[in-house]
Amino acid sequence: MAQGDAVTGAMNVHVVTRPAPDAGCGLAVTLPRSASVTEALLALPPERALDGATALAGWLRGELAALAAELPPGPGLSIDAWRLLSALRHPEHSSVSADDSFVPSPRICRRAVGIAAVSRCVRGWSRSPASAVAEVLAAAADDATRQQAPDPNGPPWWAAWYLQLPSGGRAAVAAEAVTWATQLFSAFEWDRFDRPPVIGGRDDWWRTAGGRLALQGRVEVRAQLDGTTAFAVVAHGWSDTYWRTRLGFPALVSLLARGERAVPGRVVGIWPASGQIRVLPVDIPILRQVADSVLAAAATLVDARLESASGAPRPRRGAGGHKPRDT
Repeated sequence: MAQGDAVTGAMNVHVVTRPAPDAGCGLAVTLPRSASVTEALLALPPERALDGATALAGWLRGELAALAAELPPGPGLSIDAWRLLSALRHPEHSSVSADDSFVPSPRICRRAVGIAAVSRCVRGWSRSPASAVAEVLAAAADDATRQQAPDPNGPPWWAAWYLQLPSGGRAAVAAEAVTWATQLFSAFEWDRFDRPPVIGGRDDWWRTAGGRLALQGRVEVRAQLDGTTAFAVVAHGWSDTYWRTRLGFPALVSLLARGERAVPGRVVGIWPASGQIRVLPVDIPILRQVADSVLAAAATLVDARLESASGAPRPRRGAGGHKPRDT
């Protein structure tokens, strides 16, 4: 077992008790029962000091603003968890098209539909994820049919696209959403939450001045604890060497977007496809580590955009690590 890592036998989850570099995927375990996952999310985190968080956020904002200034004319650059990890894993092969046109698909829509379905189940409005998904899809289709003009409070963004699908396409959307919703709903014992959790909710966004570069922090569950919060995220694939960065990223975006008080005490990550769970206590060393990773990925993606604009090969700064933080 890597130094600084510990596995709690009672909860059967992998917990980082001291910061360590993203240099080992830790112990792969089977997904615990929902009682253990719920305990991991709701347990009160130890007292922590976030001294230096404001200075760290200021430093990172400045570094990212400098990178944003290098972007060629055209659309800005948005970095979410998927794009962040792609740039870190394969910096030399990262590419960012200036045309990031969004194309809906059953796989892309499954989270949006699944979040709404889980929310219905947690509130007791639906009996199961399958019935909840059917109700969400039917309501959205009905709203899209009735809509006469664009309305910010109207049907969800995917509704019009879903409405024009043939029956086979609609069945594919439902199947993806039911699988996703069932995985999240079955991960926790929802009646153990003293305060209603936020299921989905608005993403955290931080943008440089002028909006040329943006970071998007997304979580599936926000649980209110005494004096702090805990996040839960559902991740794709398996927990690899960048799992700390994956879990710490939404915490860092919360710091940038809403300040020190918005930083969660911990982030619980669930990888349904591989049956893994990770618990990351969030402290200053973790935030610094994730900030360095974000800066390296942003440098790689900016270089990719510059290479695309010029048509000439360009070395990727993220491949060798960005300029280290000196604060």
